[in-house]
Amino acid sequence: MADRRQRDKDQTIKDILVAARALFSEKGLHGTSLRNIEKASGVSKGLILHHFETKENLYAAVQELLIQEYTTRMAARREVSKDLLEIITSAIRESLSYNKSNTEFRRIALWSYLEGLERTTELEKRFTTNLIDGMRTGQESGLVRDDVDAFLMPFIIRGTIDYWIRKEALREVMSTETKNTNGVTDEELVDALVRLMLK
Repeated sequence: MADRRQRDKDQTIKDILVAARALFSEKGLHGTSLRNIEKASGVSKGLILHHFETKENLYAAVQELLIQEYTTRMAARREVSKDLLEIITSAIRESLSYNKSNTEFRRIALWSYLEGLERTTELEKRFTTNLIDGMRTGQESGLVRDDVDAFLMPFIIRGTIDYWIRKEALREVMSTETKNTNGVTDEELVDALVRLMLK
C-alpha cells in the first residue's frame, strides 16, 4: 500500500512538472497561473501547493529539472571518449543539438532572464567548473589555445550557440543575399568553434 501511495505521489509530481514545464515555456512564470497548471495537469491547485508550496517553487523545480536533463546528457557524452579533442568536439556538437531540439529548455531560459528569475544551481556550477577545468587541461597539454582564459571558453561557446539558434532567420536572409545558397551548416559552426578553441 505504501508503494502504491509513493507511486501515486511520484506520478502526481511528474504530471504537475510536465504541465508546468509546457506552460512556463509558453508564457513564463508571470503569464502562467496555478489554475492553468491545474487544468493542464489534472491535479488540483491544492495538491500542487501541497507538493510545491508556491508557484515560484514549482518554477524553480522546473528550472532544476531542465538543467539536470541538460547536464546529464552532456556528461554522458563526455564519458564516451578519453580523447580531449573528441570530447571538446562532441560537447560542442551535443550542446548545439540539445539546444536546437529542446525548445522548452531554451524558452524557459529566456523567460527566466526576462523575468529576472535566473537561478544558479549547484549542478550548473559544477558542470561549468568541469568544462573550465577541461579547457585548462587542454591548455596544459598544448591542445587548447592559452591566449584566452579557460574561464571564458564555455561562455563563448554557449553564447555563440544561443545566438546561432536564435538568429536562424537572419542567417537564411544573409545566405541568400551573399549568394551562399547552401548556407552554413550546424556542423560547420561546430568545426569553427573547435578550431577557435585549439592552438
